[in-house]
Amino acid sequence: MSARELVLSFERERWRAYGDGVDIAHRHLRGLETLIEERLASEAPVDVHLKFNMAALPRWLHQYQNHYCNYTLHVPVRSGRP
Repeated sequence: MSARELVLSFERERWRAYGDGVDIAHRHLRGLETLIEERLASEAPVDVHLKFNMAALPRWLHQYQNHYCNYTLHVPVRSGRP
């Protein structure tokens, strides 16, 4: 299984994942994860290590800082794929 690493930030009211040739954004974090899964489907299975760039989060999000943890998104092989 391969692995990728992306940085998460929050810019212009959108979550952004970037790095390692990827740069995508979505208004909701789960929507961003879906876009990451679609973008990396051809590499599946792949573990995507997502790391929050705490310095890039807006000041108003800092109160929730303890809720944001780096995590791994598992992108499985899609069923029906040869």
